[in-house]
Amino acid sequence: MEPFKPDDTSAKALMANGSQAFNDHLASKIQAGLGRPLPQMEVRVKNLSVSADVVVGQHEDGRELPTLTHTIKTAALKLSSSKHVVHKTIVRNFSGVFEPGTITLVLGQPSSGKSSLMKVLSGRFPQEKR
Repeated sequence: MEPFKPDDTSAKALMANGSQAFNDHLASKIQAGLGRPLPQMEVRVKNLSVSADVVVGQHEDGRELPTLTHTIKTAALKLSSSKHVVHKTIVRNFSGVFEPGTITLVLGQPSSGKSSLMKVLSGRFPQEKR
């Protein structure tokens, strides 16, 4: 099969065969300009752990009617009670390798740390909260 050679004069011609063909064409132009293949990156993670201190309050089931007594009682409890802080582990001792040219599927139950893992890998996870 002959490689795709679009007309470089218009964006419509470049995108005529889709974005993947455009990206392949662009990569070949860059590689020809550099005189070597584009660098590939492998991401390795060893013993990654993410944890946080979480403030836990009393569970409010919402079944009581919003009466004046109930509202005053809950407001007084919120003001008088001290906050209970719990140390929560989000990701525990994760190790893995993400190789170039592969697709990795991240599966897990809700609140199991999938988004936190992806944020850490992409460098978008905050180191400390302010």
